[in-house]
Amino acid sequence: MKPESAWEYEVGIIKDFKPFTVRAAGFYYDIQDFINDNGITSPGTGLGSDCLYNIPHLRLYGAELEATIRPFERLHITGAYVHQQYDADEAGYEQDWTYYLPALLPKNKVKLLGRYRVWTDGWLQLAARYVGERDAQKGEVLDDYITMDVGFEQTFRHDGLEYMASAYLNNATGASYQEQAGYEMPKYVWGFQVGVKF
Repeated sequence: MKPESAWEYEVGIIKDFKPFTVRAAGFYYDIQDFINDNGITSPGTGLGSDCLYNIPHLRLYGAELEATIRPFERLHITGAYVHQQYDADEAGYEQDWTYYLPALLPKNKVKLLGRYRVWTDGWLQLAARYVGERDAQKGEVLDDYITMDVGFEQTFRHDGLEYMASAYLNNATGASYQEQAGYEMPKYVWGFQVGVKF
């Protein structure tokens, strides 16, 4: 097993057109001796073990595009798109019945976020996320999915400290999806958070 090393490159630009702000970036990761952390299940037995091996050369590259619009002071809308691809040398250990980490990355992701200020420092938030299909272990393909989250956040200040309280409901539509093959994500996740900044 060799240690992993990498050169990472990113270039981008941000431009404020008022009321639009646009950000674009490209990235390229050149990784030598990528460590593939492999949970191997032997075909037909159900028995498994961990296995690590080096992928001699992995290249991960892509682009990001993000835009924010503020049509009026109380409303902010942000959309972001990420596309990524990879090229990898063969290591000789690739099998349909095991993990191959580079292939687990989705090629396409989209995020949308809307924030509306209901009153002073009180924000209602609505977010949606799309993740494209991607390969999984054992030769499977994970379907693409869309989730939607809603929440409310309130901040306030007292005696020089900033306090925050928020409530949220994630996957509000109850979408059925898997981020990793074999593990269904919860239909609904709700919660409440409080915090303070010193």
